[in-house]
Amino acid sequence: NTNQEKEEKDKNGKVIRCERYTGSCSRKFYVGEGYKEEDFTAKFENGELMIAFPKTEPEKIEEKKPIMIE
Repeated sequence: NTNQEKEEKDKNGKVIRCERYTGSCSRKFYVGEGYKEEDFTAKFENGELMIAFPKTEPEKIEEKKPIMIE
């Protein structure tokens, strides 16, 4: 959930307008293929979301070699 509050005050510090927002937020990330839901752990603490999942080895790319053209 998202809670946000905005206040607008005049030059004497008196509140003119106060707005409050409440709602939810979601975001999706692509992490690659070959993962299962149980591979992920997540925790939200002090306004920070930490997501952990196992690291996979990157695919090995063959080294490109130049070919001489005569």
